[in-house]
Amino acid sequence: MYRFILIDDEEVIRKGTLKKLEPLSDLIVCVGEADNGQSAVKMIEEVKPDFVITDMQMPVMHGLDLLPYLAEHHPDISLIVISGFRDFDYIKMAISSNAVEYLLKPFSAEDIQKTVKELIASFESKSKLTNHIRSIEEEKELSYYDYDLAMLKGLILGYHTTFSELRSEKLNRINRTHRFILFSLNYINAAIQDRIKDWLVENGFGELALYLSDITFARGFIILFLPHKNALSADKLVAQIIDSLHLLSDYSDSKVVFGISVAHDSLSELSIAFNETIQAIDCGEIKDLDVCEYRFTSSPSAINFVWEKEDEFLFRIEAGMSDEVLVLLSELFRLYTVTKGLRLADVKNHLYSLTEQCRLFLNRYMKFSSAGSGESSVLNAMNNMFTLEELHKYFEQSFTNISKLLQSKNIYTGNDAVEKVKIYIRNNYRKNLTQDFIASLFYLNRSYLSTVFRKKTGVKFIDYLNDVRIEAAEALLEKSDQKMSYIATSVGYDNVKYFFRIFKKRVGLTPEEYRQRLRAE
Repeated sequence: MYRFILIDDEEVIRKGTLKKLEPLSDLIVCVGEADNGQSAVKMIEEVKPDFVITDMQMPVMHGLDLLPYLAEHHPDISLIVISGFRDFDYIKMAISSNAVEYLLKPFSAEDIQKTVKELIASFESKSKLTNHIRSIEEEKELSYYDYDLAMLKGLILGYHTTFSELRSEKLNRINRTHRFILFSLNYINAAIQDRIKDWLVENGFGELALYLSDITFARGFIILFLPHKNALSADKLVAQIIDSLHLLSDYSDSKVVFGISVAHDSLSELSIAFNETIQAIDCGEIKDLDVCEYRFTSSPSAINFVWEKEDEFLFRIEAGMSDEVLVLLSELFRLYTVTKGLRLADVKNHLYSLTEQCRLFLNRYMKFSSAGSGESSVLNAMNNMFTLEELHKYFEQSFTNISKLLQSKNIYTGNDAVEKVKIYIRNNYRKNLTQDFIASLFYLNRSYLSTVFRKKTGVKFIDYLNDVRIEAAEALLEKSDQKMSYIATSVGYDNVKYFFRIFKKRVGLTPEEYRQRLRAE
């Protein structure tokens, strides 16, 4: 329905004109009548009609004044001029004011109806064109928006190394006027993932937050925008999201771990923000909660985690004892959970250290490379794990696979217990080895091992261990210029004086004298 105002100082003319337009009542409606130009101006300001039908000869404000005023202040309002004069100045003013028609009084119903119909047709044609242009612009904006989202996601995940200028008008505007904080969400149960985007809108974050999902690794990212001049503090907005995530997690029976970056001034810093969220999670103390939040701060110092059964665990892997490996691994993860101050980063570092030692086994027995794709695959996998549950599941499979591979190459499968002990000593003399520990590895009684070992080799256990260590020390003295303290620790002696004493007892020379003799020869 198109709205119009009728302006004429003669009431009879106004009523007659309205009568002639009645057949078009389903298309147009009169929203006001005025008897002079001045009153009309005030009415137009209030009701803002689509078109105006106006006389020229009027009191107070003449048509010659009204038309240029409307052309200047309301150029979007169409004008139909009705006049009883064929005055050239009137016609000229109507043309210059973009009037669509100039009708001479008296005009017929057909004339005025035809004029209005043509005007409506032009409105609809213009509307179609405008809608078409708007549709094209909206499609272009949507395309640009999707492109920008892909670019932003690429920055977070490392697929893009440089920030390109934003094409979307919306994102470009918000990037100029807002800071942002990044939430990196990692779902243990992905049921919550499908609700996040809708939840943001439902909770009033539609204009303040952007959600990006990464289905491959069951995670998502919330970019929380913070106006540079905003009454709401960043802490308050962050707290609202955290509280809602707790509620959403309870509702969907899901577990989520997320890291929170500090505020950044531009989306070009997304990759930095993402690294902050990862560091926040890795450097946060381990929590056994359904919703675990970690905020980025300067990294606390790593703790020196020690596992007393590490050597036993590595032996079980080397020996291909998969069942025993799984039992020990479960014990290890229980220890992780009760160790005060332990961070996820500490756990990852420890597990990676175990993996590297296992890789040495693979290299020794199966000629696997100690570096390369295997190493990077483990690191990449751990970078996408943010709970002990995920790590436990991954390394159960990893260590089981390694132990099964080594099972076929196992050098400890023989029945001769002494030979197995001798092999273990030769492979592990650098470690702090005791007779009790080695006996436990092979499920032997200590006194039995002592007796049978001396009977089979002709020497005591400790003497055999020292012989292996001193032999290794001789090789190092011959091949390197390392300090004696380094030589001692490298072959399993923490006490340098004790190392000197044992070395001289077996070789007849001190380590320095032995090296000097070798150099003199």
